[in-house]
Amino acid sequence: MSALNLVPAPTSVTEHHGWTAVPEAFGIESFIPVGGWLLRSLEDWLDARIQPVSTTGEAWLRITEDAALPAGAYRLGINPTGITVSAAGVEGVINAAQTLRQLVGSRGFAPAPVRGAGVELPNVSIEDAPSFAFRGVHLDVSRHFVPQDELLRFIDLAAAHKLNALHLHLTDDQGWRMEIPAFPRLAEVSSWRKDTMEVYTEDGRFMKGRPHGGCYSLDELREAVAYAKDRGVVIIPEIDLPGHSVAAIAAYPQLGVGAPEVEVWTGWGVNDCILDPSDYTLDFFRTVLDTVMDVFDAPVIHLGGDEVPYERWHASETVRQRAADLGLESVELLHGWFLGQLAAHLESRGRRAGVWHEAVSSTMPTTAVVNAWGGLDTVVHSLAAGYDTTISCCSHLYLDFRENDNPREPSGCSPLLSTEKLYNFEPLEPRVLAAAESTGAAITGIQAQVWTEYLDTREIRDYNTYPRLSAFAELAWSEDRDYADFLERLADGHLDRLSAAGVDFRPLDGPHAWQERPDIAAKAGRS
Repeated sequence: MSALNLVPAPTSVTEHHGWTAVPEAFGIESFIPVGGWLLRSLEDWLDARIQPVSTTGEAWLRITEDAALPAGAYRLGINPTGITVSAAGVEGVINAAQTLRQLVGSRGFAPAPVRGAGVELPNVSIEDAPSFAFRGVHLDVSRHFVPQDELLRFIDLAAAHKLNALHLHLTDDQGWRMEIPAFPRLAEVSSWRKDTMEVYTEDGRFMKGRPHGGCYSLDELREAVAYAKDRGVVIIPEIDLPGHSVAAIAAYPQLGVGAPEVEVWTGWGVNDCILDPSDYTLDFFRTVLDTVMDVFDAPVIHLGGDEVPYERWHASETVRQRAADLGLESVELLHGWFLGQLAAHLESRGRRAGVWHEAVSSTMPTTAVVNAWGGLDTVVHSLAAGYDTTISCCSHLYLDFRENDNPREPSGCSPLLSTEKLYNFEPLEPRVLAAAESTGAAITGIQAQVWTEYLDTREIRDYNTYPRLSAFAELAWSEDRDYADFLERLADGHLDRLSAAGVDFRPLDGPHAWQERPDIAAKAGRS
């Protein structure tokens, strides 16, 4: 691979002799409008004043259309006469810009632009295209709230790795993170819990004795949507239903089976408290989803549907009668029916529902997009049932898992996931492709997950996420991969970029002393 240390690795790189000094000021000609974030960023990264021009002869940076290129693909050339970019649309142009950013070096990732020092770029020809069209990362902001500035930085770093989707897990048992004006108690009550369960110790779990909470205003979420869109990232919001809903039930008890008086949950795992599949509950969440759709422009709105406990449905005569009245053979089928009612509401406004793979059933419409988080068996099952499916397998794509069983590692979720195991994941097994072909369902792409039960600070979130998200980005983008070469590119350049961005990443040889948690003895294999 090239000495340019690009991550993810491009399809083709040809290095030419020498370097090109970027002029202090130059013109740009483009088939798409170049302004706002893209123009400001190019000026910052290249340390130049850039003026849009309409005549090719006046342009030092030329962006031309090539409709034959796939979505997201681009060609990039740098030589003493200037920079050329070709792409089919804005997505490819943004990807080319992110490659330019990396070629600038670590200063392209600094929080503030470095002015007056000048920039030299390597003379190079790059042809590049993504392996997967959908390259997503999921961030759980419910278990531990992620402040707005960190959320925006998370988006920027995802975009820098050519990821194009952020799945934002806004609600769960432990917290509700989105203002809903029609239901103010979701912000007032559901967004705060009295305590938080700490990671594992030699004696088991314990409580911190510290409340935790936070809630995004609609304006903050609109800012995040616009910020992400500028960078070619779509935010897919998730309202997790009908399980994982204790926080909502704490504020509005009538949402739960039997209207239980509960508090926002302080533990982890699966709580048996579940939504009542009543007309009241459906109307409540239709209103919630109306607000969600007013803020988020994503084509998919995620409804959760994972880890649904049925015990309270079985115990409720009202719920059993509901299933019977609908002609359903069991209360379990209310799971897909309930989500299907809300999916229909989304579809009435031109959106699709997203769900986790447990929602797949005879009562769940096949118009939904499934995130299959189990093994590849769940990917095959979802595709064979006719659902477009995003590969989200926990075995290789859960970044809250611990890198290894070294006792020096900061504690996280007990299973292990090394960077090498993630990087070498080969999800497109013949059985996966055969399942898709058998029904015509699409393998939409691939997604990494950052769950935050045990990632309670920005520093530990950084540590668990990077450089494994860099490895994931290469898995999602690059068809030809070599782990040893990837490690060289990390060590020789890419980790410097992350450091310039202020990322507290995990060093390749293990944690720094200040990243350890000597008071915590994590136990691999415990759950």
